[in-house]
Amino acid sequence: MGTIASKRVSCILLLLLMLTASVGIARAADLDAAKVLQTTGVRGGLVVHLGCGDGKLTAGLRANDSALVHGLDIDAKKISAARERISNTRLAGKVTFDVLRSNSLPYTDNLVNLIVSDDLGEIPVAEAMRVL
Repeated sequence: MGTIASKRVSCILLLLLMLTASVGIARAADLDAAKVLQTTGVRGGLVVHLGCGDGKLTAGLRANDSALVHGLDIDAKKISAARERISNTRLAGKVTFDVLRSNSLPYTDNLVNLIVSDDLGEIPVAEAMRVL
């Protein structure tokens, strides 16, 4: 299996793992960033954390200098707190946060290497797959 194909499979597997949380397999909140990265094998590129909340897990998802992490949440207060948390750290600019204002993800097709989420909320699975 090629690198791109194996990366896509890893991302799809983690996405499906998060989607099946209701049957007790796993939840992103129960995982730490190191376990997420180890499970998927993702070492760089764009990592997206949907429902990032306070940004703690989001910050941990930055594996190395070849990774950028973008946290999205529908709650503007949580985004503000996450931005404040990261603003005076070495991760500022490498881990960013934005309010998610629609059921579309703000990325071009095939840009994202990994999506981490407990719940896609209003984001259709097809939309998540589009950006992966």
